[in-house]
Amino acid sequence: MIKLSKLSYLAMIAALTGCTYSQDAIFPSLFGSDIQEAAVDNSDAANAGIVLGQTDFKPVNVSKVSDTGTFVGQKVMTFRSELSQLQDSIKNNNDQLQKIRKSVVTNALQYHKTVGMVEAKLQVGTTPGNPRMFEMINSAQNNIQTMSSNLSALNQLSASIAADTANTDYLADSIRQAYTISGAVDEDHAHLRTLENEANQTSVLMHSLLSEINGDITRQQQYVDTANSNLSSLNEATKVGSFGISNPSISPRTSRGYISRAPLSPVRASGITTSGSRPLFAVNFANTKVNYKDSLKQAVSTAVAKKNNAAFEVVAVNTLKGQTAQTYASQVFQDIVSFGVSADRVNISSKTDASASAPSVMVFVQ
Repeated sequence: MIKLSKLSYLAMIAALTGCTYSQDAIFPSLFGSDIQEAAVDNSDAANAGIVLGQTDFKPVNVSKVSDTGTFVGQKVMTFRSELSQLQDSIKNNNDQLQKIRKSVVTNALQYHKTVGMVEAKLQVGTTPGNPRMFEMINSAQNNIQTMSSNLSALNQLSASIAADTANTDYLADSIRQAYTISGAVDEDHAHLRTLENEANQTSVLMHSLLSEINGDITRQQQYVDTANSNLSSLNEATKVGSFGISNPSISPRTSRGYISRAPLSPVRASGITTSGSRPLFAVNFANTKVNYKDSLKQAVSTAVAKKNNAAFEVVAVNTLKGQTAQTYASQVFQDIVSFGVSADRVNISSKTDASASAPSVMVFVQ
Protein backbone atom coordinates (compact mmCIF):
# COMPACT_ATOMS: atom_id res chain seq x y z
CA MET A 1 0.00 0.00 0.00
CA ILE A 2 1.09 3.58 -0.64
CA LYS A 3 2.12 5.43 2.49
CA LEU A 4 0.54 8.78 3.25
CA SER A 5 3.87 10.31 4.28
CA LYS A 6 5.32 9.72 0.81
CA LEU A 7 2.27 11.16 -0.88
CA SER A 8 2.59 14.23 1.30
CA TYR A 9 6.27 14.54 0.41
CA LEU A 10 5.52 14.21 -3.31
CA ALA A 11 2.78 16.83 -3.11
CA MET A 12 5.16 19.21 -1.37
CA ILE A 13 7.82 18.79 -4.09
CA ALA A 14 5.23 19.31 -6.83
CA ALA A 15 3.90 22.44 -5.15
CA LEU A 16 7.36 23.94 -4.76
CA THR A 17 8.33 23.40 -8.39
CA GLY A 18 4.95 23.93 -10.01
CA CYS A 19 5.01 20.59 -11.84
CA THR A 20 5.06 16.85 -11.40
CA TYR A 21 5.96 15.04 -14.61
CA SER A 22 7.20 18.03 -16.55
CA GLN A 23 6.33 17.05 -20.11
CA ASP A 24 5.95 20.71 -21.00
CA ALA A 25 9.03 21.81 -19.04
CA ILE A 26 11.04 24.59 -20.62
CA PHE A 27 14.38 23.21 -19.47
CA PRO A 28 16.65 20.16 -20.03
CA SER A 29 16.32 16.61 -19.06
CA LEU A 30 17.85 13.37 -18.09
CA PHE A 31 20.68 11.05 -18.55
CA GLY A 32 20.30 7.60 -20.05
CA SER A 33 22.39 4.49 -20.15
CA ASP A 34 23.81 5.39 -23.56
CA ILE A 35 25.88 8.50 -22.86
CA GLN A 36 26.48 10.47 -26.04
CA GLU A 37 28.73 13.41 -26.72
CA ALA A 38 27.21 16.76 -25.90
CA ALA A 39 25.96 19.00 -28.67
CA VAL A 40 28.18 21.81 -27.35
CA ASP A 41 31.55 21.88 -29.12
CA ASN A 42 34.30 21.37 -26.55
CA SER A 43 36.79 23.56 -28.40
CA ASP A 44 34.30 26.45 -28.59
CA ALA A 45 33.64 26.20 -24.86
CA ALA A 46 37.38 26.16 -24.14
CA ASN A 47 37.96 29.18 -26.40
CA ALA A 48 35.21 31.01 -24.54
CA GLY A 49 36.93 30.26 -21.25
CA ILE A 50 33.93 28.43 -19.80
CA VAL A 51 33.43 24.98 -18.33
CA LEU A 52 30.11 23.24 -18.89
CA GLY A 53 28.95 19.66 -18.54
CA GLN A 54 29.43 17.72 -21.76
CA THR A 55 26.77 15.00 -21.46
CA ASP A 56 23.83 14.65 -23.82
CA PHE A 57 21.24 12.99 -21.58
CA LYS A 58 19.19 10.23 -23.23
CA PRO A 59 16.59 8.17 -21.31
CA VAL A 60 16.24 4.40 -21.35
CA ASN A 61 13.23 2.93 -23.13
CA VAL A 62 10.26 1.68 -21.11
CA SER A 63 9.43 -1.97 -21.81
CA LYS A 64 5.99 -2.91 -23.07
CA VAL A 65 3.89 -4.94 -20.63
CA SER A 66 0.35 -6.34 -20.83
CA ASP A 67 -2.46 -6.07 -18.32
CA THR A 68 -3.03 -9.44 -16.62
CA GLY A 69 -6.39 -8.37 -15.29
CA THR A 70 -5.35 -8.61 -11.63
CA PHE A 71 -5.19 -5.68 -9.18
CA VAL A 72 -1.40 -5.86 -9.28
CA GLY A 73 -1.56 -6.02 -13.07
CA GLN A 74 -3.51 -2.75 -13.06
CA LYS A 75 -0.87 -1.22 -10.75
CA VAL A 76 1.82 -2.35 -13.21
CA MET A 77 0.08 -0.51 -16.05
CA THR A 78 -0.17 2.63 -13.90
CA PHE A 79 3.52 2.41 -12.98
CA ARG A 80 4.48 2.01 -16.62
CA SER A 81 2.44 5.08 -17.62
CA GLU A 82 4.08 7.19 -14.90
CA LEU A 83 7.57 6.03 -15.87
CA SER A 84 6.80 6.85 -19.53
CA GLN A 85 5.80 10.38 -18.51
CA LEU A 86 9.10 10.78 -16.70
CA GLN A 87 10.95 9.56 -19.79
CA ASP A 88 9.15 12.15 -21.94
CA SER A 89 10.13 14.80 -19.41
CA ILE A 90 13.74 13.69 -19.72
CA LYS A 91 13.70 14.10 -23.49
CA ASN A 92 12.10 17.55 -23.37
CA ASN A 93 14.43 18.76 -20.66
CA ASN A 94 17.51 17.48 -22.45
CA ASP A 95 16.58 19.36 -25.63
CA GLN A 96 16.32 22.57 -23.65
CA LEU A 97 19.58 21.91 -21.82
CA GLN A 98 21.51 21.64 -25.07
CA LYS A 99 19.93 24.89 -26.33
CA ILE A 100 20.96 26.69 -23.15
CA ARG A 101 24.51 25.38 -23.37
CA LYS A 102 24.82 26.47 -27.01
CA SER A 103 23.56 29.94 -26.11
CA VAL A 104 26.01 30.18 -23.22
CA VAL A 105 28.97 29.27 -25.45
CA THR A 106 27.86 31.53 -28.32
CA ASN A 107 27.52 34.56 -26.06
CA ALA A 108 30.74 33.82 -24.19
CA LEU A 109 32.65 33.63 -27.49
CA GLN A 110 31.17 36.95 -28.64
CA TYR A 111 31.91 38.51 -25.24
CA HIS A 112 35.57 37.42 -25.40
CA LYS A 113 35.93 38.68 -28.97
CA THR A 114 34.51 42.11 -28.09
CA VAL A 115 36.45 42.43 -24.84
CA GLY A 116 39.63 41.42 -26.66
CA MET A 117 39.18 44.32 -29.09
CA VAL A 118 38.53 46.75 -26.23
CA GLU A 119 41.60 45.57 -24.31
CA ALA A 120 43.81 45.78 -27.39
CA LYS A 121 42.70 49.35 -28.05
CA LEU A 122 43.17 50.39 -24.44
CA GLN A 123 46.62 48.81 -24.39
CA VAL A 124 47.86 51.17 -27.07
CA GLY A 125 45.71 54.06 -25.86
CA THR A 126 42.70 55.88 -27.25
CA THR A 127 40.85 59.14 -26.71
CA PRO A 128 39.27 59.48 -23.25
CA GLY A 129 35.59 58.53 -23.32
CA ASN A 130 35.78 57.17 -26.88
CA PRO A 131 32.09 56.52 -27.79
CA ARG A 132 33.00 53.62 -30.07
CA MET A 133 34.71 51.92 -27.15
CA PHE A 134 31.60 52.37 -25.03
CA GLU A 135 29.51 50.86 -27.85
CA MET A 136 31.69 47.73 -27.74
CA ILE A 137 31.43 47.61 -23.95
CA ASN A 138 27.63 47.85 -24.21
CA SER A 139 27.67 45.00 -26.73
CA ALA A 140 29.69 42.86 -24.31
CA GLN A 141 27.25 43.80 -21.54
CA ASN A 142 24.39 42.51 -23.68
CA ASN A 143 26.23 39.19 -24.01
CA ILE A 144 26.57 39.03 -20.23
CA GLN A 145 22.86 39.76 -19.79
CA THR A 146 22.02 36.88 -22.11
CA MET A 147 24.35 34.62 -20.13
CA SER A 148 22.59 35.76 -16.94
CA SER A 149 19.25 34.80 -18.49
CA ASN A 150 20.73 31.41 -19.35
CA LEU A 151 21.82 31.09 -15.74
CA SER A 152 18.24 31.74 -14.60
CA ALA A 153 17.06 29.11 -17.06
CA LEU A 154 19.52 26.60 -15.60
CA ASN A 155 18.24 27.35 -12.10
CA GLN A 156 14.65 26.76 -13.17
CA LEU A 157 15.75 23.61 -14.92
CA SER A 158 17.42 22.39 -11.74
CA ALA A 159 14.18 22.86 -9.80
CA SER A 160 12.24 20.95 -12.46
CA ILE A 161 14.73 18.09 -12.47
CA ALA A 162 14.72 17.95 -8.68
CA ALA A 163 10.95 17.40 -8.76
CA ASP A 164 11.27 14.70 -11.45
CA THR A 165 14.04 13.03 -9.45
CA ALA A 166 11.87 12.92 -6.34
CA ASN A 167 8.99 11.49 -8.40
CA THR A 168 11.24 8.82 -9.88
CA ASP A 169 12.60 7.79 -6.48
CA TYR A 170 9.05 7.59 -5.14
CA LEU A 171 7.92 5.55 -8.16
CA ALA A 172 10.78 3.05 -7.73
CA ASP A 173 9.85 2.67 -4.05
CA SER A 174 6.15 2.15 -4.93
CA ILE A 175 7.08 -0.57 -7.42
CA ARG A 176 9.09 -2.39 -4.75
CA GLN A 177 6.18 -2.20 -2.31
CA ALA A 178 3.83 -3.72 -4.92
CA TYR A 179 5.55 -7.11 -4.50
CA THR A 180 3.80 -7.46 -1.14
CA ILE A 181 0.29 -6.99 -2.54
CA SER A 182 -1.61 -10.30 -2.58
CA GLY A 183 -3.50 -11.68 -5.57
CA ALA A 184 -0.68 -11.30 -8.13
CA VAL A 185 0.19 -13.83 -10.82
CA ASP A 186 3.72 -14.72 -11.93
CA GLU A 187 3.58 -12.36 -14.90
CA ASP A 188 2.79 -9.46 -12.56
CA HIS A 189 6.01 -9.99 -10.59
CA ALA A 190 8.01 -10.43 -13.80
CA HIS A 191 6.63 -7.10 -15.03
CA LEU A 192 7.39 -5.47 -11.68
CA ARG A 193 11.02 -6.62 -11.86
CA THR A 194 11.38 -5.13 -15.35
CA LEU A 195 9.83 -1.82 -14.32
CA GLU A 196 11.84 -1.68 -11.09
CA ASN A 197 15.07 -2.08 -13.04
CA GLU A 198 14.10 0.66 -15.52
CA ALA A 199 12.92 2.98 -12.75
CA ASN A 200 16.22 2.49 -10.92
CA GLN A 201 18.18 3.27 -14.09
CA THR A 202 16.11 6.40 -14.60
CA SER A 203 16.70 7.46 -11.00
CA VAL A 204 20.47 7.11 -11.42
CA LEU A 205 20.35 9.13 -14.63
CA MET A 206 18.27 11.88 -13.06
CA HIS A 207 20.57 12.22 -10.06
CA SER A 208 23.56 12.41 -12.42
CA LEU A 209 21.85 15.07 -14.51
CA LEU A 210 20.91 17.10 -11.46
CA SER A 211 24.49 16.99 -10.21
CA GLU A 212 25.89 18.08 -13.59
CA ILE A 213 23.43 20.94 -13.97
CA ASN A 214 24.14 22.22 -10.47
CA GLY A 215 27.84 22.16 -11.35
CA ASP A 216 27.07 24.19 -14.49
CA ILE A 217 25.15 26.70 -12.39
CA THR A 218 28.00 27.21 -9.93
CA ARG A 219 30.64 27.66 -12.62
CA GLN A 220 28.41 29.86 -14.79
CA GLN A 221 27.62 32.14 -11.83
CA GLN A 222 31.35 32.58 -11.22
CA TYR A 223 31.89 33.27 -14.92
CA VAL A 224 29.17 35.95 -15.07
CA ASP A 225 30.45 37.61 -11.86
CA THR A 226 34.00 37.73 -13.24
CA ALA A 227 32.80 39.05 -16.62
CA ASN A 228 30.81 41.84 -14.94
CA SER A 229 33.80 42.82 -12.82
CA ASN A 230 36.09 42.82 -15.85
CA LEU A 231 33.67 44.93 -17.86
CA SER A 232 33.45 47.44 -15.02
CA SER A 233 37.25 47.82 -15.11
CA LEU A 234 37.21 48.26 -18.89
CA ASN A 235 34.51 50.91 -18.54
CA GLU A 236 36.69 52.89 -16.12
CA ALA A 237 39.76 52.50 -18.34
CA THR A 238 37.77 53.72 -21.35
CA LYS A 239 36.89 56.90 -19.48
CA VAL A 240 40.59 57.82 -19.36
CA GLY A 241 41.59 56.12 -22.62
CA SER A 242 44.06 53.47 -21.44
CA PHE A 243 45.04 50.97 -18.78
CA GLY A 244 46.64 52.14 -15.58
CA ILE A 245 47.10 55.77 -16.55
CA SER A 246 45.17 58.75 -15.30
CA ASN A 247 45.01 60.62 -18.58
CA PRO A 248 44.18 64.29 -18.80
CA SER A 249 42.16 65.18 -21.88
CA ILE A 250 44.23 65.65 -25.00
CA SER A 251 44.78 69.36 -25.30
CA PRO A 252 43.64 71.14 -28.49
CA ARG A 253 47.23 72.26 -29.15
CA THR A 254 48.55 68.70 -29.01
CA SER A 255 45.69 67.14 -30.94
CA ARG A 256 45.93 69.65 -33.80
CA GLY A 257 49.72 69.61 -33.88
CA TYR A 258 52.19 71.81 -35.68
CA ILE A 259 53.86 70.59 -38.83
CA SER A 260 57.60 70.66 -38.45
CA ARG A 261 60.56 68.86 -39.93
CA ALA A 262 62.53 69.09 -36.71
CA PRO A 263 65.08 66.29 -36.37
CA LEU A 264 65.03 63.71 -33.61
CA SER A 265 65.84 65.40 -30.33
CA PRO A 266 66.61 63.15 -27.36
CA VAL A 267 65.53 64.47 -23.97
CA ARG A 268 67.36 64.31 -20.68
CA ALA A 269 66.35 61.49 -18.35
CA SER A 270 65.48 64.16 -15.75
CA GLY A 271 65.90 61.63 -12.99
CA ILE A 272 63.14 59.39 -14.36
CA THR A 273 64.37 55.82 -14.43
CA THR A 274 62.92 52.32 -14.59
CA SER A 275 64.61 49.62 -12.52
CA GLY A 276 67.49 52.01 -11.90
CA SER A 277 68.47 52.31 -15.57
CA ARG A 278 68.70 55.15 -18.00
CA PRO A 279 66.29 55.16 -20.98
CA LEU A 280 67.12 53.11 -24.06
CA PHE A 281 65.51 55.75 -26.20
CA ALA A 282 64.06 59.21 -25.59
CA VAL A 283 62.42 61.81 -27.78
CA ASN A 284 60.68 65.11 -27.12
CA PHE A 285 57.76 66.48 -29.03
CA ALA A 286 58.21 70.23 -28.99
CA ASN A 287 56.83 69.77 -32.48
CA THR A 288 54.23 67.13 -33.24
CA LYS A 289 55.94 65.60 -36.27
CA VAL A 290 59.27 64.14 -35.32
CA ASN A 291 61.01 61.61 -37.55
CA TYR A 292 62.04 59.21 -34.78
CA LYS A 293 60.92 55.81 -36.05
CA ASP A 294 64.18 54.65 -37.64
CA SER A 295 66.18 55.50 -34.53
CA LEU A 296 63.60 53.76 -32.31
CA LYS A 297 63.72 50.65 -34.48
CA GLN A 298 67.50 50.52 -34.28
CA ALA A 299 67.42 50.90 -30.48
CA VAL A 300 64.78 48.20 -30.04
CA SER A 301 66.55 45.81 -32.42
CA THR A 302 69.81 46.23 -30.51
CA ALA A 303 68.05 45.49 -27.21
CA VAL A 304 66.33 42.39 -28.59
CA ALA A 305 69.60 41.15 -30.08
CA LYS A 306 71.19 41.30 -26.65
CA LYS A 307 68.17 39.77 -24.88
CA ASN A 308 65.68 37.86 -27.01
CA ASN A 309 62.81 38.15 -24.50
CA ALA A 310 63.48 41.79 -23.61
CA ALA A 311 60.48 43.72 -22.24
CA PHE A 312 59.97 47.43 -22.70
CA GLU A 313 58.44 50.22 -20.65
CA VAL A 314 57.10 53.19 -22.62
CA VAL A 315 56.85 56.25 -20.36
CA ALA A 316 54.77 59.27 -21.33
CA VAL A 317 56.45 62.33 -19.76
CA ASN A 318 53.95 65.15 -19.24
CA THR A 319 54.70 68.77 -18.36
CA LEU A 320 53.40 70.76 -15.44
CA LYS A 321 51.68 73.03 -17.96
CA GLY A 322 49.26 70.21 -18.77
CA GLN A 323 50.88 69.09 -22.02
CA THR A 324 50.34 65.34 -22.20
CA ALA A 325 52.56 62.84 -24.01
CA GLN A 326 50.04 60.02 -23.92
CA THR A 327 49.16 60.23 -27.60
CA TYR A 328 52.83 60.01 -28.53
CA ALA A 329 53.46 57.17 -26.08
CA SER A 330 50.60 55.21 -27.62
CA GLN A 331 52.15 55.66 -31.06
CA VAL A 332 55.57 54.56 -29.78
CA PHE A 333 53.92 51.49 -28.24
CA GLN A 334 52.38 50.59 -31.62
CA ASP A 335 55.70 51.17 -33.34
CA ILE A 336 57.54 48.78 -31.01
CA VAL A 337 54.88 46.11 -31.55
CA SER A 338 55.18 46.63 -35.32
CA PHE A 339 58.91 45.85 -34.96
CA GLY A 340 57.97 42.31 -33.90
CA VAL A 341 57.89 42.67 -30.12
CA SER A 342 54.93 40.90 -28.50
CA ALA A 343 52.40 43.37 -27.07
CA ASP A 344 52.45 41.57 -23.72
CA ARG A 345 56.12 42.55 -23.38
CA VAL A 346 55.45 46.27 -23.79
CA ASN A 347 53.89 48.35 -21.01
CA ILE A 348 52.81 51.98 -20.91
CA SER A 349 53.04 54.29 -17.92
CA SER A 350 52.83 58.04 -17.35
CA LYS A 351 54.83 60.55 -15.31
CA THR A 352 54.97 64.32 -14.88
CA ASP A 353 58.37 66.02 -15.01
CA ALA A 354 58.59 69.50 -13.47
CA SER A 355 61.64 70.33 -15.59
CA ALA A 356 60.11 69.24 -18.92
CA SER A 357 59.37 72.09 -21.33
CA ALA A 358 57.59 69.84 -23.84
CA PRO A 359 55.90 66.45 -23.76
CA SER A 360 58.26 63.56 -24.37
CA VAL A 361 58.46 59.78 -24.44
CA MET A 362 61.11 57.52 -22.92
CA VAL A 363 61.62 53.81 -23.58
CA PHE A 364 63.28 51.61 -20.98
CA VAL A 365 64.41 47.99 -21.23
CA GLN A 366 63.22 45.76 -18.40
